[in-house]
Amino acid sequence: MTELRQKHALFLVDSSEPASKLIYDALSLRGYIVTLLDSGVEAIGHFSPDKYELVITDLHLPDLSGLEVLRKVKRRSPETPVVVLASNSDVTDVVQALRLGAGDYVLKPITDACVIEHAINRIDEARELSRQNRAYREELEQRNHELRDHIDLLQRDHEAGRQLQQHLLPRSPYQYPAGIEAAYRLLPSLYLSGDFIDYGLFGERFVAFYLVDVSGHGVSSALVTALIKHSIMHLLRERTLFTQLNSIDDDLIEVLTMINRELLSTKLDKHASMFVGVIDSRARQLHYAVAGQVPMPALVTEEGAHWLSGKGRPLGLFEKGNWVVQQLSLPASWRLVACSDGVLELLSGDLLEREKRLLEKIDHTRGDLDSLCSALKVDTTESFPDDITILTLRQD
Repeated sequence: MTELRQKHALFLVDSSEPASKLIYDALSLRGYIVTLLDSGVEAIGHFSPDKYELVITDLHLPDLSGLEVLRKVKRRSPETPVVVLASNSDVTDVVQALRLGAGDYVLKPITDACVIEHAINRIDEARELSRQNRAYREELEQRNHELRDHIDLLQRDHEAGRQLQQHLLPRSPYQYPAGIEAAYRLLPSLYLSGDFIDYGLFGERFVAFYLVDVSGHGVSSALVTALIKHSIMHLLRERTLFTQLNSIDDDLIEVLTMINRELLSTKLDKHASMFVGVIDSRARQLHYAVAGQVPMPALVTEEGAHWLSGKGRPLGLFEKGNWVVQQLSLPASWRLVACSDGVLELLSGDLLEREKRLLEKIDHTRGDLDSLCSALKVDTTESFPDDITILTLRQD
């Protein structure tokens, strides 16, 4: 069993003081081993913060001011409580003592031991409160340290996830043998993006592509984009898609149906908008379908920029999406621009006004990716309220 540590008090007072025995006895009854001195110089030389848990000093000692004793004790041990004894005429000194760190004061003459007991009680309560605060600060510091370690771990995980997501994205820009160039700009609002794009050449004439925007932000949305990428790649391994002109439209609907089924079955409470299409470079024709896409993709020709038509329900909300494949003949020179809805957050006004301003900027920049990003200040904005993705395809 651990022995209880004895409590020691250093008591400085003129031994002729009538209340000295009263205070001495009160300290002893409280369990203190009292060292009684009447010399301030001797007390300072005798004091050790490791030994004495309490100091009581008269403000008037034969050789030294009690304020000086208080100052020297506090300099050596700020945590040691000090009680000063003062007369009614020592109000200024009492105020000074409190400023120097005295824990309490007792006015003389002292005729009742309860007075000193109350002062010691207050000191003990203050000491206990200080101990609790110190323990709380230590615990808080420990938890802050653990939190910082946890945040560092999350940041490393997020950075690893970001690099993985970047690795899944295609090269940009990419020039296909058919003379079609695909490029994109994808900027997440957080470490990871809920937007994703992909494109590829099928056979010698078909360039397939998609832009998907998953609801929400961060890790959960990014994981859904990885699920969509994996599902499409798995479907392509099982089926021969986008290689026969007479089955292109059915292939597009099959992709949307498959992703819709995956989102509903996983029960992740996530939905997505999507623009998916195939360009037939030989026939100069675009086949495409939209699923809750806002804003609509825009086609830029010599006549200017205009929104494509089409409608269809978002993915992951309904069993049937009512998607319809549209077909559009392309001129010899054209540019196709598709944006996630986060791009609209870069513009002011209501939804119709933002869409109008976006189409104007697409028209003004002729659908050039770098020029459009510059016009929207994508590359100079430090943070975004939503993920930003712009996909462009062109043929000159």
